[in-house]
This record gives sequence, structure tokens and C-alpha cells, in this order.
Amino acid sequence: MSQIPKTFSERSDTAGEPVGRTRKRGLKREALLAQATQLFNLRGIAATSLRDIAAEAGLTRAALYYYVDDRAELVFQCYMRACDQTAEDLAIASETAGDGLGQVLAFVERAAAPDRPPAAVLSEIGYLASPHRELVEAANRRNAAHLEAMIELGIRDGGIRLCDAKIAAQSIIGMLSWAQLSPYWVLGAKGRSFRARTGAALLDLLKNGIGRGARNIQPCPIDAQSFLPGRFNAFDRREAAEMKTAQLVMTASQLFNRNGIEATSLDDVSAALGATKGVVYHYMQDKTDLVVRCYERAFDLFETFVQAAKTQGATGFERSMIGVHVNTQAQVGELSPLMPQPGLDALPAMHRQAFVRRANRLRTQFSAFTRQGIADGSCRPCDVPIVAQLGAGAFGWLPKWITPDDARDPRRFGDEIVALFTLGLKAS
Repeated sequence: MSQIPKTFSERSDTAGEPVGRTRKRGLKREALLAQATQLFNLRGIAATSLRDIAAEAGLTRAALYYYVDDRAELVFQCYMRACDQTAEDLAIASETAGDGLGQVLAFVERAAAPDRPPAAVLSEIGYLASPHRELVEAANRRNAAHLEAMIELGIRDGGIRLCDAKIAAQSIIGMLSWAQLSPYWVLGAKGRSFRARTGAALLDLLKNGIGRGARNIQPCPIDAQSFLPGRFNAFDRREAAEMKTAQLVMTASQLFNRNGIEATSLDDVSAALGATKGVVYHYMQDKTDLVVRCYERAFDLFETFVQAAKTQGATGFERSMIGVHVNTQAQVGELSPLMPQPGLDALPAMHRQAFVRRANRLRTQFSAFTRQGIADGSCRPCDVPIVAQLGAGAFGWLPKWITPDDARDPRRFGDEIVALFTLGLKAS
């Protein structure tokens, strides 16, 4: 029987130590976890060394080993810290609010509090070895189930409209996770004021939605499947090579979105393709090159979706919601464009800067849709730049919890997430 790994609070025998010294050690551990979390979210796991973390935390490397054995254990501790904090927030929200909607809002208010230290985004659970991985997965499932139960309670007590509680719960988790990453991807998204705005905008969205007077969700006029690569001439060597490259990048994007970039090896990609790793190296220089190509493809698709929404939507609100719907379909279906993830700072500077610029152009375009909606009366007044980012958290989190064998129509997920943005959670 494998031994359950100890958490930081269990690692050291503090019996007999003065209370002040024990408390001081606890504060140092918390500071270490906060600093490690910030670096893991920014650089990714592989690009963050213990030396980097020790330096940022003001510790010697020898002192750091007092608290942790290696980087993998530190990642585990950061992930468990995030799960434990979420569990505490959920428990307090359940105790302080009687109805389901009140519990959900109380949880979000705590989780999005501006004075909170950074929380690890649980996008690389697969990086952990057993039994660490199983412990984090179990804690994450319990938290998601607790939030889902709050929403189901709200449906029963009449405070929350009829909806798919699992999709709503995971959308909220995704939006809270994106709030941790957006400061690295979005210019100006930093500081306590930004976090306060994010929390306030999310609470307003859940209570009221952004659709003005909209009670029925209109069918999305665009099918994301139409953006899949078309037929090609297998006897044309150039076309055949381009199609193979496109298939490689699409498969890698699916795996990166589902399991995380750090947790996905080139062996995993080649196995999913039914090829050898040598085939991957025939088309890509290395893993970094593959990640860059995945992001380039993703932003090409995101920009295409925006233009399609602009063409198909009559009002600003319609354009905004078509964009959300098509992005949702894309993440549930085969397209799966690579979503912004931890590790931005590990990319080559030239590509990193280009991707940040493109991410900000997308935010500007979605903000323009919402502002148009406010002007034409189809959208409620809201914190436009923040709301424009929340959608990315909702649909970008989908591959983290939907299983590959889920047979539900991608449009159903799109309808549910669009309904969340249109109506909020509150029953009419």
C-alpha cells in the first residue's frame, strides 16, 4: 500500500517549539507557495526552477529544501493549497447563505477577493505522478461537485433558473481560473483594482446576465465544424505536407488543452497521431516550436471567429454571443484551438509579444461588440473590458473537464454558456 504524501503542515515535527516560531515557519511556507504559484502560472512548470523560486521568495536553495524535497512536490503543494482554499470558500459560503444563489455568490465573492494571494491554475494536474495526481484530482472533483450542488439547490428553491448545473459550475471555475492568468496575457490587467473589478463583474454577470430583455436564446447561425480543414489533393506533395502539419498541430492543441502543455510530451502527441516521434520532428523543430505553431493556429481561428460573428450578428449583443458560442463549439469539438495557458513567459520573446498583442486585439474586438450592444440597447451596461475576458474563461476551461467520449452536441454547451452570459443564474 503506497504511503500518502504529507502536506507542508505535516512535514515537520513542531511539537515543543514555541508558538511564535511555529507561526513564523507557517508564514514562510505560505509566502513560498504564493511565490511558486505566481511563477508556475507565468512561466509554466518546466521553465521554473527551484533556484528561481528560492530567489524570488528570499530564501537560499538550502533553506527551500527544508520545506520541499523537489519541484514536483512543490507543484503538488501549490495545487493542494488552491484546492484547500476553494474547499474552505465553498464551506464558508454554504454556512453563511441559506439559498442556492446566495451560496454561489458568496463563494465567488470570496474566491475573487482582491486581497487574495495568487492561486495555482489547475491546468497541469497530469504533470504530477501518482499518488499526488490522484489526491489533487479528487480534491478538484469534490470542489466542482460542491459548487454544482449549490446550483442544483438554487434550482430547487427557485432562486436559480433551470440550467445545466455542471456546465454552469465549471464555467464559473473556468472564469475564476482565467482571472489568475489574464494579468499575464492582457495588458493592464494587474493589481488589486483589476481583481476587484473582475470579482464585481462576475457577480453582476451571475446575478443579471448582460442581455437586455432577452429571454430566449437564439440558435447560433455558425457551425464551428465549417472551420475544419477542407479536402486536399493527396497526390500534391505540398498540399499533403500542409495537411499533415495541420493535423499534427490540431492534435497537439487538443492534448495541450485537455492535459496541459507541461503534462503532454511529444510521445503523447505522436501516439495520438498513430505515428512515431520521428514524424513529429520531421515537421517541428522541438516542443517549443510545436507550442508556438499551436498558438499561431489558435489566434488565426479566434480572429476568424470574430469576423464571422461580426458578419452574422445584427446587434452588438448578437455578435458577442455568436463569438462565445462558436468558441465553445470549437473547444468541445475537433478544432480545439489552443487556449492561453500557464507558461507564457517560457515562450521566445518575439512570439510571446506577438501573442499578447493578438490577445489584446481580440479583447478590444469583443469589447467593441459589447459597447455596440450597450449603445443599440441589446446589452445591459457592464464593465465591458472585464466581461470581454470572462467568456474566454468559460469556454477555455471546457477541455479540462469534458471527457473525450462525451457524446453531447457541442451546440448544447454553446447554448448553456450563452444562456449564462445572457440571463445570468438568477431566476426571472
